[in-house]
Amino acid sequence: MRVKVRYMGVLRVKIGLKEAEYTLSSNAKLRDLISKIVETHKLNIKRLLDEDKSGLDPSYIITVNGVAVNRVGGLNSELKDGDVVSIMSIISGG
Repeated sequence: MRVKVRYMGVLRVKIGLKEAEYTLSSNAKLRDLISKIVETHKLNIKRLLDEDKSGLDPSYIITVNGVAVNRVGGLNSELKDGDVVSIMSIISGG
């Protein structure tokens, strides 16, 4: 399946892209997508995950089709073909 990711804020600058598409297995979860992003861009963005990798860092907001994932399963949120995932930091400089 294909999933589109929109990067916003600091992550957009680090990756150098506004958006990208990723191919994942048909039963992929958000956790799999984040691993794919790190693998593809060779970036250390582990800050997206809490230290124990059980949840998302609260200084980032991730949505799937406009719904915050912390309301629907966090890293275990299931993804579907055609989903649009947005990743943004809530903390920014002035």
